[in-house]
Amino acid sequence: MELDWISLPDVSEEILKSEKGVSLVAVLDTDKQRKDGSYSIKVRIIHERVYKYYSTKIAVTKDEYIKLSKGNRLNKDLTEKRIAVHQYLKRAYAVIGEMNVFSFVEFKERFTRKRSDVKGVYAYYNQYIDILNSEDRIGTRDNYIYSMKKLKEFHGTNSISFEVITPTFLRQYEKWIIDKGHSKTTVGIYCRPLKKIFNDAISDGVIGNDKNPFGDVKRGKYQAPEGNNTKKALSLDDLKKIIIYVPESGSPEHYYRDMWVFSYLGNGINMKDLCLLKYKDIDGNHIRFSREKTKNTNRSARPISIALIEMNKEIIERWGKLPRERDEFIFPVLNEKPNEEEIKRKVQQFTKQVNKYMKILGEKLNIEAKITTYYARHSYVTASLRAGIDIHTISENVGHSSLKVIGKYIDSLNEEESVKNANKLLEFD
Repeated sequence: MELDWISLPDVSEEILKSEKGVSLVAVLDTDKQRKDGSYSIKVRIIHERVYKYYSTKIAVTKDEYIKLSKGNRLNKDLTEKRIAVHQYLKRAYAVIGEMNVFSFVEFKERFTRKRSDVKGVYAYYNQYIDILNSEDRIGTRDNYIYSMKKLKEFHGTNSISFEVITPTFLRQYEKWIIDKGHSKTTVGIYCRPLKKIFNDAISDGVIGNDKNPFGDVKRGKYQAPEGNNTKKALSLDDLKKIIIYVPESGSPEHYYRDMWVFSYLGNGINMKDLCLLKYKDIDGNHIRFSREKTKNTNRSARPISIALIEMNKEIIERWGKLPRERDEFIFPVLNEKPNEEEIKRKVQQFTKQVNKYMKILGEKLNIEAKITTYYARHSYVTASLRAGIDIHTISENVGHSSLKVIGKYIDSLNEEESVKNANKLLEFD
């Protein structure tokens, strides 16, 4: 007896039937129950009315299998198992597609052949990318895709084992990235996903911890550079110019200037969080929300509270969507119930427009900096520090779980102060 697997995306059984006369599906083999009460999931091939089964080394209970087949509300373990079964099906589909004429003998030889990259680096990348995709973490997913793409570009192959990536390999990789004109910050962006992939492989027992190239530099390991990551803050004089500037009423310049000001006054809220604000987040004279960036990575993160002063209230009154229903987005960027791909695309377009109009406004107001949305956040933190607000309060206001980031703003202020002090060396009067 067996339970049929519901069709999975990217595996077209119809194409196989029409081109190769093959039916491909994953099933639960309920004839042989394991000691723990689970059953094996197998890949079933049907060709010319002959059935053959191939192991996936994945086992679940009947109830778990039903949940897997529906694919809804899966816990982490079942999500990973569903992805793993999907990968077995995709692999079987690829093997069949490579065969001129299907035969069980050739399929078995190819499908069960031990491949060097089955538990290699890119297999782990793809597995985690699938997980991120299933969780709608589109931005993080893209970071892993770019990281894998860059590693393939450097190594020059589509397969690489964990053993190949040593501290020396990573130092050469870092030099190659920098030689291509990228910054040390970019090196970190490409290396952090790779570090996570190594940690996953170590947890799975695929490699030993001694093979991990990341770690303490003093012990011969590799540590990705953090980069300078200078915080871009405007002076109080430049901020005043932007705040008191009177644009043409209702113009695009007016709208995007207001969005930048709302971000600055709103604890430096980033553009994605700003676009996702809803009227139900307004609580009297405050807006309370959770940062999208940390929603999946920091479960203990406290909601952020923005004090609504008169100027921010005016911006909402001026540009807020009508009617002002609780579940409606405040600002007219997103439509009702957008998916993650749509959110990413529209927020990117919106941010691009804010940057465009703020750059033009900066030139009009003789502000030296090329103003972007980053300046709103960084200016909020820096202005708060200058005002003597406690760093713990600032950290909570912007949603940082660590004071390390705030420390970088303090370093930037110290640099400004050191320039002033150096100039005093030439003051002889």
